[in-house]
Amino acid sequence: MPKWLKVLVGIFSSLIAITIFAAIFFYQMLTSSLPKYEGTIQSNKIISDIEIYRDSLAIPYIFVETDEDAAFALGYLHAQERLFIMDFIRRAGEGRLAEILGEKALPFDKMFRTVGIKRTIQENYSRYDSKVIKILQAYSNGVNKFIEENKGNYSVEFDVLGYQPENWKPIYSLIVVRMMGWELNLSWWVDFTYAELIEKFGKDKLLEILPDINESNLEKIPATKNISLLAKEFIQTNLGFRNLIGWRGTQVGSNNWVVNNLKSTSGKPIIANDPHLAFSAPGKWYAVVIKSKNWNAAGVTLPGVPGIVIGKNENISWALTNLMNDDADYFYETLDSAKKNYLLDGRWTPLQIIKDTIKIKNQKEFAFEITRTHRGPIISEIHPFTFVYNEDNKTYSAISMQWLGNFFSDEMLAFLKINKAQNFSEFREAVSYFALPGQNFLYADNQGNIGYVMGAKIPQRSQTASTIISDGKTSANDWKGFVPKDELAVIINPPENFYATANNNLFPNFKFHISNLWEPTSRFDRINFLLNKKVKHSTDDFMKYQMDQTSEYAKQVVPYIIKAFEDVKVKDKNLLEALELLEKWDCEMNGSTQVTSIYQVFLKYLLRNIYLDEMGEDLFNKFLFIANVPYRSLLKILPSETSWFDDITTSKIEDKNFVIRKSLSDALTYLEKKYGKDLSYWQWGRIHKVIFKHPFSGNFNLIDQFINIGPYEIGGDGTTIFNTEYPFAKSIEEFAAFRHDEFENVLGPSMRFIYDFAKPEEINLILTTGQSGNIFSQHYSDMSESWLKGKLMKIKTDEASIKKSDKKLLKIVRAK
Repeated sequence: MPKWLKVLVGIFSSLIAITIFAAIFFYQMLTSSLPKYEGTIQSNKIISDIEIYRDSLAIPYIFVETDEDAAFALGYLHAQERLFIMDFIRRAGEGRLAEILGEKALPFDKMFRTVGIKRTIQENYSRYDSKVIKILQAYSNGVNKFIEENKGNYSVEFDVLGYQPENWKPIYSLIVVRMMGWELNLSWWVDFTYAELIEKFGKDKLLEILPDINESNLEKIPATKNISLLAKEFIQTNLGFRNLIGWRGTQVGSNNWVVNNLKSTSGKPIIANDPHLAFSAPGKWYAVVIKSKNWNAAGVTLPGVPGIVIGKNENISWALTNLMNDDADYFYETLDSAKKNYLLDGRWTPLQIIKDTIKIKNQKEFAFEITRTHRGPIISEIHPFTFVYNEDNKTYSAISMQWLGNFFSDEMLAFLKINKAQNFSEFREAVSYFALPGQNFLYADNQGNIGYVMGAKIPQRSQTASTIISDGKTSANDWKGFVPKDELAVIINPPENFYATANNNLFPNFKFHISNLWEPTSRFDRINFLLNKKVKHSTDDFMKYQMDQTSEYAKQVVPYIIKAFEDVKVKDKNLLEALELLEKWDCEMNGSTQVTSIYQVFLKYLLRNIYLDEMGEDLFNKFLFIANVPYRSLLKILPSETSWFDDITTSKIEDKNFVIRKSLSDALTYLEKKYGKDLSYWQWGRIHKVIFKHPFSGNFNLIDQFINIGPYEIGGDGTTIFNTEYPFAKSIEEFAAFRHDEFENVLGPSMRFIYDFAKPEEINLILTTGQSGNIFSQHYSDMSESWLKGKLMKIKTDEASIKKSDKKLLKIVRAK
């Protein structure tokens, strides 16, 4: 062999060896952060020894003697699998992201310091139940045990951002609970958008298109012309934060239903739940089984918080959907020239001024002032300090916010009591402590009872107060307290032998204002149809129902398309075929069908062709942003002939049928250009896909392929029981997580849960991704395929089944 060849071979071999060594070293370094599922650890913070079994999907089964040790174990487990997202969310709620992200996070910190989540909790800390504080301290001890013993071996996100987690405190869990309320609050967008619409069109024209609203809701307050300017920075900051945290989508609703023994094939109640939240990787929930003397519960938990949110105990089971409670109001304030006082009932009233300082990574601290009225903070100051000067009376205008999250409530106590409730009376009493975010609590028990309890604090508003933007100069628009607990809806053993909720208006005759932001009734109508269709239902039936993709909404829209083409001679081959498909369609939105694609793209162009010409691009996209608004608006406008159908940019007068025909034609043109003229390539699943995105997603495509889960083809839309919402509004390019492909599924069932009381020691459950938030874990994405196919895990909860099977065992023993 020539000498040069020997040298070349030697160099090549050395490079291979170095590469292999580096790869092994790098892999071991990264995987060293993986949680340990077996072995023994010691702690002096527990009362007695703890056993944690884990199955093949990393579901933990906790065996303990006391409630405090159960909380300790849960804290340790959450930290093992989800520490980064726990720490990130509580930092956000505190207003401390700039410490790890630098100056770009300063607006978010200003927003949350101004809103005052942490400040409200601190001011009311002594009011929390002593049992809650005890459990939260034990939970914190568990989190901190993991933090202390894993220094330098946390998940890769900490290394990327270059910081180490601090010890967990009880207040952090309370912040995580409040942040859930902030996530589900929709008023921050809709109230201001409606105000802009009123400003542009006036209430009469707007009443033609705004759903579930009446004239009294649209009272035009004085000097509204600057609301859009005042609110702009608050909205942009909130959008930016939601991008950062991955809260995409707006149909933050859910499905739940329950049948009693008379409508169950097993002869016992069966309950089902699938909460609809923004998709992410990792997913929202962490499944667990708790076994102790006084705390025996199983279901899903929210990392950062001790307790089962949705699940069952030995005697009852419970399920939740969003009540859609309007829990925030905004007020147009008048400030004096010094910006130290605000006008209230004809008098200048001093603003409360709070001085605060934000630490910024690698920069000087940022000092600023927070100003508050008696209702709440001035939020138009967030970024930058935004006031509008009124030359005529030498005053400034600003926007303040009154939010339920700034009132005391003890959701932790509610869930601790729910976890242990033995009957409907105890369950109802437990739910009475719950306020934010308002929920529909569904109930069943082992005695055959089923029921419903409204869990919320509902503000009492005056008859004259606007539910959009109110005049802050008068106290007549203040909240008058909250609806008395004994007037909140409660139902026990309904005569239909079942009950269902799907974020619709369940109580149209309720004498107090709850919301104007209901979801379309499509999911609710479909659930009721299925529950009435059969005399009795099984767990397998419920699994099928959760995957149902037939849209009752589409059934209302499609006849308008068919009617618009009556007596019209159609020559285009694809148009003719599209009409034939639509006429025969049963409105099942299977991912393999072409007719679903035609309908969905038609819907996109129908919205554009009705509203865009008059609203303009910016306001049109704001109108579309909360998806339930345009969905319901279409159902309000389609039965009528209105000037909204006329395109004001043309000299002709267009009517409804013209706009419908044009929209279908536009849809076919779009599909032909993007997927070819052959309809056989227009399957809905090719267009409509889901990706579970990591918080770091959107920065580098190569990394995205590793940290994201998907894409997967999917069926359905935002009106099917299997909710697969895609945004109507345009992609927001300046925010990575709000960049999306057209028709990309961004929100839906964050988990599925079914429980049949005939099998008291077995729950059926699936998550969107997996138990772990560690991207190197096999449990980061091991449930996604099952979730897509509608398969649920059978989780045994009895001690014999847990301990006799082949599970990994981690022991936490009391240090001597």
